Amino acid sequence: QEEVLYWRELINAFLTSKIKMAKGGQFEEITKFKIVTIGDVEYNLLVLKTEEEKEKGLMGVTSMNDDEGALFDYSNNSQEELSFWMKDTALPLYIIFVGEDKTVIDVKTGVPNSEDYITCISSENKIAYVIELTTNAEVSVGDEVKFESLKPSDLDPEKLHILNEDGSIQATID
Repeated sequence: QEEVLYWRELINAFLTSKIKMAKGGQFEEITKFKIVTIGDVEYNLLVLKTEEEKEKGLMGVTSMNDDEGALFDYSNNSQEELSFWMKDTALPLYIIFVGEDKTVIDVKTGVPNSEDYITCISSENKIAYVIELTTNAEVSVGDEVKFESLKPSDLDPEKLHILNEDGSIQATID
């Protein structure tokens, strides 16, 4: 029950842009979700940028919709090798490694609560992002990954919008 409430609070972050988390304080602040399209399917992904956020990942989440997941952002420091594990993660997940060219390099299956490392090595196309989705997702190596771009028509002209460097909305003031 508590984990379901936790995930629902994260979904509310998409609507409010920032949310203070009450569940144990693992995340002081969640900044945003990002809509990402892989192949022809849209996903609402929690963006994890800080080391603390990346370390926590989806630990403790016991259920989520097939169109939800997490985006681990390494784009400012792309890697040739990255490893993940599923410790304290109750759901089977696809671990999707995405290159700098925004194509899927590799898809691995994470076994719930496993402490075995899931590793991807890619020297030609460094890893810029890792996406975690339920194993119901339809993702293949070579799929193109598109990140939503904010368009002026997405903004309410009656409100003040504070934007992040990437153009996404950080906060909206009535």
